[in-house]
Amino acid sequence: MNVTREVVTDLLPIYFSGEASGDTKVLVEDYFRQDPDFERIARSAATPLETLRAATPIASDREKEKRDLESVRWGLRRRQWLFAGSLFLTLFPLSFYFTFTHGRLVSLTDRDAIWNAVFHWSLAAVLWFLYFARLRRRTVSLAVAIAFTLIPIPFVLHSVYAGEPVTWFAVFWVWAAVAWIGHFTQRDC
Repeated sequence: MNVTREVVTDLLPIYFSGEASGDTKVLVEDYFRQDPDFERIARSAATPLETLRAATPIASDREKEKRDLESVRWGLRRRQWLFAGSLFLTLFPLSFYFTFTHGRLVSLTDRDAIWNAVFHWSLAAVLWFLYFARLRRRTVSLAVAIAFTLIPIPFVLHSVYAGEPVTWFAVFWVWAAVAWIGHFTQRDC
């Protein structure tokens, strides 16, 4: 039987791992005697495999495991808060609320209530986006900064046109400023 170099090459992994049968060992060693150059190449190629097998496994770092677990825990907590905030801002405009200035129940059919509902729903849309899109922390801070900067603008314009106070919108621009500062001071992660 004529054994080719390709056949012996296919047998080398089990030969060097020590799992080859006696007949396979004899076949490979006979071929090595016929072609000593191939034996030298095969043994040099098997050296990295032997060094990997002899290497001790790397022990896991308990501090790294602890940090990883804490990171996952914070991620789950952040997702819970995003879900709760998104659900609240989505459902809040659907509820009736009592206005103290007029002493009556107001629904979405009221002209000013629809603006409040759209404002809450636009904030809810941002939070739902952040909940479902698994973004990196730096990207999330950028999205929040942009949203808190742009979302209040049409509502401020409406309030100015309607002659209503707009001071409570300043809160969103303060949050936007904090988000912008946080975005630019965060290192890339």
